[in-house]
Parts: sequence; C-alpha cells; structure tokens
Amino acid sequence: MDEKLRILKMIEEGTITAEQGAELMSAMNVNVPSSQNEVMKNSYDKKMFRIIVDSSSGDKVNIQFPVGAIKKILKVTGKLPIPEQELEGFDLSSMMDAVSECLDDEIEGDFVNVDAADGTTVRIFVDK
Repeated sequence: MDEKLRILKMIEEGTITAEQGAELMSAMNVNVPSSQNEVMKNSYDKKMFRIIVDSSSGDKVNIQFPVGAIKKILKVTGKLPIPEQELEGFDLSSMMDAVSECLDDEIEGDFVNVDAADGTTVRIFVDK
C-alpha cells in the first residue's frame, strides 16, 4: 500500500485528522489532494448516520447507514429510510431539510433530538 493510501486510511479510521494527514503527505512529498475538503469528505461519507426511534407503543427503530449512502438516498427519494408511521405528528419535511443541510455541512454529532409528549423519542446523528 502506498503512503497516500496509508495516510487516507488513518484519516478514515480517525487515527489522525484530515489536517494532520495533509501535513503528513506534504512532509513526505506525497501528492496532496486538491483540497483538504476532498480528504475530509471521503472520511465524512464513510462515517455512520444513525436514526434511533423509541415509540410510546414500545416499537424500537435503529437504522444505520454510511453518510454517503444517506446522501444518495435523500437525493433520490427526498426521504430518510425510516417508518413514517412512527413519526406521526412530526414535521417530516422540515426534518428532512435540516438533516440534508447538516449532511451538506458535514456536521457530526446530533442533528435531531425529539422527546414527544406521548413518550416517543427520536435521535438522528452522525457518529464521530
């Protein structure tokens, strides 16, 4: 495996940051990607996007996809892969817009945390 792939793998695994990877590549005279955003995007797209829903009726939903897959699903369908009946009463359109913006901005951590009056909880996030 060449140096560039090793460094990119370290970034993907979270061993080093994208900035550290770019510095390492530069120090080793390895061709640095055209921008650090390219390295960070590749790493971000492989992080896990998670949706956890605990409904008041006892149903539990735990969905996990790579961020890159969720971006493609949202682009094609405009929806997240969650059972909408579990989210009755929620403004799904606004939620999808907010999630899409967070993914575009490569936000990590929690996007949506809802504790409904009926006891249903929803958590949408990207694992760091």
